[in-house]
Amino acid sequence: MQNQPMNSGDQGKLLIFSLLMAPSIIFLFGVIPAIFLGFGIYMMKKNQDFSSIDTAVKNFKGYTWLALIGCALSSLYWGNKYFSEEEEHRWYYDDNFFAWLIFAGIAFAYLIVVQVLFYSPMNRHREWVEVNGIFSTKPKSDKSSVNQSEVDIIKGEKLKQYSVADELIKWAKLKEDGHISEEEFNEARIKLLKRN
Repeated sequence: MQNQPMNSGDQGKLLIFSLLMAPSIIFLFGVIPAIFLGFGIYMMKKNQDFSSIDTAVKNFKGYTWLALIGCALSSLYWGNKYFSEEEEHRWYYDDNFFAWLIFAGIAFAYLIVVQVLFYSPMNRHREWVEVNGIFSTKPKSDKSSVNQSEVDIIKGEKLKQYSVADELIKWAKLKEDGHISEEEFNEARIKLLKRN
């Protein structure tokens, strides 16, 4: 399954995760975790290595655990009040306690959400995702083959002058170095000779 494209259910989970991250980004407390994940996706795409996502999720979780612990400690520190009326002593909790406790709950929810809606779906398809991308359904070819329309490297209408011989030498060098196939070289050669 790791080398299969993501199904619509897993892609939907990623979309839901993105929607759940949006409020935290808007209110700025989720910017740093979003940067971790965004950078992890960028590096995975660039290096075609899923370990960037592993690292990004670990950083996300570490930051979120710090936020959760900070919110829990803040709720205890700012929310507890000592009340004394003559002989009766008691603790009570004000609104700050509950507000910080809600923030801690949100942080804990993000720890679960990043695992269930982001990391697990991508990890199930890790080999596919690292090579082909998250939302692709067709595999990329091993060689970055040039499409029929892209074979037309020389846009004769846009260039003032060019030498067909020079261009043929460039194409031959590309073929010799293994950057293009024999078929692509022959296609380009035919087009160059037809233009002349």
